[in-house]
Amino acid sequence: MIAAILHKYFYSIAINRFFNPYSRLRIFLFCLSVAGPAMVKGQSSSVADSMIRWIAHHSPADSLRILTLHRISYNLSETNVEKSFAYYERVSALSDSLHFIYGKSLASINLGILLSSAGNFESSTEAYIRAIDLADSCGALRLKAVALNNIGENFFSLKEYGKCRSYAQLAIDINKSLIDINKSLKSWRGVAFNYELLQRCDFEQGLYKSARDMLDMGMPFARMAKENYIYSPFYLGYGKLQAVSNHKDSANYFFEKAIATAKKDSALRNEYQVYLAKAKYLKSLPVQEKISLLSIALRLANQTQFAEGRAQAAGLLSSLYDRLKLKDSSLFYFRMYRSVTDSLFSEKNRRNMIVNESEWVIRKKELENENLKQLAAVQKRQIAFKNILLFFIGFGFLLSLLLAFLIYKSIRSKKLKEESVYKQKIAETEMQALRAQMNPHFFFNSLNSIENFIMQNEKKLASDYLNKFARFIRSILDSSSQELIEVTKDLESLQLYIDLEQLRYNCKFAYCSQVDPGLLTGEYHVPSLLVQPFLENAIIHGIGPSDRNDLKITLKISLSDTRIHYVIEDNGIGREQSGAYKNLNKPFHKSVGMKITRERINIFNQDPTHTDSVRITDLYDEQQRPAGTRIEFAIKIVTDANAQSHIG
Repeated sequence: MIAAILHKYFYSIAINRFFNPYSRLRIFLFCLSVAGPAMVKGQSSSVADSMIRWIAHHSPADSLRILTLHRISYNLSETNVEKSFAYYERVSALSDSLHFIYGKSLASINLGILLSSAGNFESSTEAYIRAIDLADSCGALRLKAVALNNIGENFFSLKEYGKCRSYAQLAIDINKSLIDINKSLKSWRGVAFNYELLQRCDFEQGLYKSARDMLDMGMPFARMAKENYIYSPFYLGYGKLQAVSNHKDSANYFFEKAIATAKKDSALRNEYQVYLAKAKYLKSLPVQEKISLLSIALRLANQTQFAEGRAQAAGLLSSLYDRLKLKDSSLFYFRMYRSVTDSLFSEKNRRNMIVNESEWVIRKKELENENLKQLAAVQKRQIAFKNILLFFIGFGFLLSLLLAFLIYKSIRSKKLKEESVYKQKIAETEMQALRAQMNPHFFFNSLNSIENFIMQNEKKLASDYLNKFARFIRSILDSSSQELIEVTKDLESLQLYIDLEQLRYNCKFAYCSQVDPGLLTGEYHVPSLLVQPFLENAIIHGIGPSDRNDLKITLKISLSDTRIHYVIEDNGIGREQSGAYKNLNKPFHKSVGMKITRERINIFNQDPTHTDSVRITDLYDEQQRPAGTRIEFAIKIVTDANAQSHIG
């Protein structure tokens, strides 16, 4: 009893380790390093030979040994059936001894491939059905998809295209779900093969447009799989479609690409399919050339022990020799064709396979019904247990709600207190900003300018100045009652301020603004007169003391995904000379606007602890002499849709 329990325990650990994604990755990488890109049916047996040598010199873990033996069997399935079957038996026996269900499913798939190649579609389908049952029991969805697709291949060989399409579609659904889960390259490859099978079904039924659609849908998955050999059947499909449309050159182009990719990876069966298709669908080829192509195809079919391929090539060769009146050769290949097809495509074979498949479907339905009954009984017992727990869960839930409410109330109270302090700081800062904007020096200077215009009998200038001065004051007072205003209105206020200063300084400097057109739609809102203190600072400390003739202030406002960016640049005397000038002429102007504006920007961006919101850069000319100042800052975007909520 104890031994049984220990065995079950250690087996569960082994299974969990195997199905762990990291363990699977290590196994896959190992197999890939041993076999390389040639790990595919129809390729050279040299891959299998290298893996056999590796097995002989190493003692890998049992699960890894099973996977390696499976790969050997798989690679030999087209070149050496006897050897492939021997390794299949080893995989099956070792999997049975370890109760390794995943390995048993792999072994059944390999057996199905061997039987299918031999033309025994009935037994092959039985093996695939057994593989699906095993895959279901251990949750190996990828193996299930492989087996479903291979059943579809068997039905394709029997020209049961409706059933073929049904199984291919089931495989597609599983592989696509696996792609969504783990992005496995094997799943991408699986979907590509599924679509390629669907296109063959459509092509054989003369549904050429649908066949082209299937190729187009499958090709992106083939590219994602990143394995060259997958391209060969797709190029073949495109070539056949071009051939039936009498586009010989295009057909040859795709056929040659299909042969090249098949040869590159030693995919012999893919290569066979291309030679067969060229002889079959390129109507304009001379008979002798077709015979040559079919001879190569027959050789490849014999080499890969592909019974169905041998029948196809022999049948076409018989017809061609009959056209040439070479009766002996025609009869020889006809007998070869009949000897294969009599067993391959017999009505008994077809009937038994369909019956087996139907019985399996019925058995699956019965099993599902039984599982539902068992599930209902389990659920009934669970309900009784849940009823016992409901009271305790309910009581605990109510207690948790009460505790959560008390915690929420405490946090809410603390947050409201913090918000109150924060709003008070905002109000104080905004009031300070208003006071700074209504700088008494600016008022006095403006009034003096008006007086001077009047004394000089410049009545029109005095009137214009007074009008703009009044509009500017009105804009300050209006904006003081609003936290946010439209960008366009803020630019109007800035322009009024600049006009006043240009009049006062006798147009001593030029002003240029570059604004992103997207900001002029009325959608975006900003704090009022946020830029004005920076412009004032540039005029007073940079432009005012300078005696240059080309003085200029530039304002640039741009828009990004998350911020509105401001750049104010002047070519005045710079900060160093401005500081020296102030020391000689103090007090010149005591500006608190810059400090307050920094605080406004930090508060608006909801980052009151950040102290580097405004970046100031000293500019220099080529001789490294002071040439002005650049100020840069950014604020968060507030649109018309959320302006109100921001204010609230």
